[in-house]
Amino acid sequence: MIYFALGPRALSDSPMLESSRLATDFFFSVQTFGTIGFGHVYPATTAANLAVTLEAFVGLVAVALLTGMLFARFSQANHRVLFSDHAVIAPYQGGRALMFRMVNGRRSELIDVSVEVVLTLRQDEWDETGNRANPSLNNAEHTQHRQFVPLALERSQVTLFPLAWTVVHPCDPESLFTRLNAAELAAHDAEVIVIFRATDEVSQQPVQARVSYHSSEILWERRFVPMYVRTGRQLAVDARLLHTTEALPEPPAAPNAS
Repeated sequence: MIYFALGPRALSDSPMLESSRLATDFFFSVQTFGTIGFGHVYPATTAANLAVTLEAFVGLVAVALLTGMLFARFSQANHRVLFSDHAVIAPYQGGRALMFRMVNGRRSELIDVSVEVVLTLRQDEWDETGNRANPSLNNAEHTQHRQFVPLALERSQVTLFPLAWTVVHPCDPESLFTRLNAAELAAHDAEVIVIFRATDEVSQQPVQARVSYHSSEILWERRFVPMYVRTGRQLAVDARLLHTTEALPEPPAAPNAS
């Protein structure tokens, strides 16, 4: 439109008919923007040369910026780490543990995998040890404050993550999941935040993922259904069972004393 507004004398061999001249100006602009320069049409006035200079500069900068943006967008490794819909509080080694699990949904393997789990609570009543912080303050004075308590994991790092991983936080006497029950966690708007980090083996790009489990998404006294299945001599993972849990079996009834 700039070349068209400069008139029919702005470009050489420009037709006088306006519709034809508009098409000529458009294709000349495309050639200038892409630094093609077929040479059939060229600027014939100072104003047209200034327009060509400006367009050539804008074209070079635009191509460089778009190339960088597209490269950054498509070279980034998108994670396909699938997390279970719920976390569970289940029996573990004679006690209980908070568990959730995840599956690698990528065809390539992930290496140098690490997981960080943090429990966040409203800081109105409870401190990091699970004791009442200040009973004299009411909840309204602390509803906007939260505390973040790192949870110790049985294993926080693995070298290779080809199939599935169940992350376990043992509920020892120092764990808030031992000091607080489900109702108390819900009252304090508890949430478990999971940060997953790894490196894609093929592209060597960092992979990050995160998920959170609100207190309503933590199931008590349930356990995950095993996912591993054996097909011949190979061990595989049935990802369809990622979210499946089951109730704990009832303890056997004590025999009646005769």
